[in-house]
Amino acid sequence: MARLTRDTIVTEAIALADAGGLDGVSMRKIADALGAGVMSLYRHVPDKDALLAEMASAIGHQFPYPPELLGDPDWRARVHIAAAIDMDLYTSHPWVLLAHAAPRAAAGEPSVRCFDWLVEAFTHLTRDVPVAAEFALHIWTYVQGAGLGAVGAQLLVPGAAAESGFVAGLRDNEPATQLPRLAALRVATRAELSDPSLLLTRGVDALCDGFAARAAR
Repeated sequence: MARLTRDTIVTEAIALADAGGLDGVSMRKIADALGAGVMSLYRHVPDKDALLAEMASAIGHQFPYPPELLGDPDWRARVHIAAAIDMDLYTSHPWVLLAHAAPRAAAGEPSVRCFDWLVEAFTHLTRDVPVAAEFALHIWTYVQGAGLGAVGAQLLVPGAAAESGFVAGLRDNEPATQLPRLAALRVATRAELSDPSLLLTRGVDALCDGFAARAAR
């Protein structure tokens, strides 16, 4: 039997979430896996909300923004790095997308430090810290949306294969045949419409162009 600690409980909960999503995480399953009584878990983790926050924080520590780039004035490059790291986080652990919907889980130390890092990056574009924070939140919101598109199938059915994307799905979509513009997309092969990585890069570029234009005004 593993020694029962907060870390062993959180590690087992993460393994359950990675295998079966958040619905697969329960105090009973964790206790059974660790050879412990359910009530003994509550001496280390007071409730499931606290457990979710600990899980999100533990995973967040594995996906930090590069501390050596703090202070680097190349804010655009840093925004792309942050977006890529966050997308890697969501595709590696899809359940984190749902965990971050809960304020308590979203505001752990790793997230706070990453937010500060991203805000600092934007202060090289604008000296207005609230505006820099707004830009950072727009990036996070965009990447979370892109992440949902990338791992939505796994969130609905843990272990499901990744889907090819919305535009690729139009090729087998009967309603699209009735709409001339979308009918043309049924035979489109342009990578920017189907490559998640390229879509992410171009979307972040578009946001950054807008941020730069707003800062210039």
